[in-house]
Amino acid sequence: DFLLQGDVFSDDLLDAWIDYKRTEEVDALRLRPHPYEFALYYDV
Repeated sequence: DFLLQGDVFSDDLLDAWIDYKRTEEVDALRLRPHPYEFALYYDV
């Protein structure tokens, strides 16, 4: 809500930024195992 005060950022801009971050960064991390998962299943 504080980002919308003073008309500095619009709802559309924030939605686009969140969508970009999800598709370019978060989804890429979801495709790879977490270091703990790697240690659990692949550590010998």
